[in-house]
Amino acid sequence: MSFEESLRALAKLSDKDLERPWGWPGKGAADLRNAFFYLLMEEQSALVVAATPTNEADRILALAQRAFGDLRGLLLAVPDTLLDREPARAEWSIRQTMDHTIRVERSYRANTQHALLRRDDDPLTLPEERRVRSDPADTAGGALAIVMALARRRAETDAALSGTDASQLGRPTEWAAVTEEFSVDVRFRLHRFGAHLVEHTQQVEKTLRALGQMETDAQAYVRQLSIIRARHERRSADAVRRRLDESAAAVAAGI
Repeated sequence: MSFEESLRALAKLSDKDLERPWGWPGKGAADLRNAFFYLLMEEQSALVVAATPTNEADRILALAQRAFGDLRGLLLAVPDTLLDREPARAEWSIRQTMDHTIRVERSYRANTQHALLRRDDDPLTLPEERRVRSDPADTAGGALAIVMALARRRAETDAALSGTDASQLGRPTEWAAVTEEFSVDVRFRLHRFGAHLVEHTQQVEKTLRALGQMETDAQAYVRQLSIIRARHERRSADAVRRRLDESAAAVAAGI
C-alpha cells in the first residue's frame, strides 16, 4: 500500500472511529486517534534529519512542495462521487479545478524555462504554439489518480527548476494576472508555484463545504501528515520513506 493509499483509507475514519483501541508500537494500549500522532511523529523525525535545500531556487520550490502536501492531503479525503459535482451553477467542480491547477503547474514550468533559456533578442513571452494545453490524462479517474498526476507534474517542475543558479533568478519575463500583464523575473515565477497551489487548495475547501462535506478530525490529521511528508520527501532517503510507508500501511490495514 502506497503512502497515498494509506492516507486515503485513514481519511475515511469518523470521529467516533478514533475512539477505537489501537496499540502504540513498543508502548502499549492507546486509541486510533493516537495512531495519527504516532505517524505524525515518525514523519517529523524524518523531516528534522533530512537534507536542507542548497540554493534559493530549491528553497522556493520547497515552499511549493509544502503547499502541494496540503492539497494532496485535502484531495485524498474527497469521495470520488463529489469530483464532478458543481458547488453552484456555472462554478467549477473539483475535477475542473484540478484540471486548471495541473495545467498551470505545467504552464508555469514552461514559461519559467523559456525565461531561462531564451536568447536576449527572443520575445519575453512563450510563443503561442508552445503554450501548454490541458492533458485529459491528468484528471482521469478518481481522486487518488488525480493526486498522483499532480505529484508527477510537481516532480517534473522540481527536477527542471530546483537547480536554477542564483545568477539567473533576475532574468526578465512576463506574467499575466487576469487581464493584465506584468514585468517580473524568474524569482517571481518560482514563487508563483506555491501561491497558485494555495489558491486552489482554498477553492477545493470551499467547494467541499458547499457540497456539504465538513472536515473530520481524521481528515485534518491526514492533511498534516501529507504536509510533513511533502517537506522531506524530496530529501529523505528512500529507505526512510519506505519505512514510513510501511508504518502508515500497517495502521491503515488495522482499521
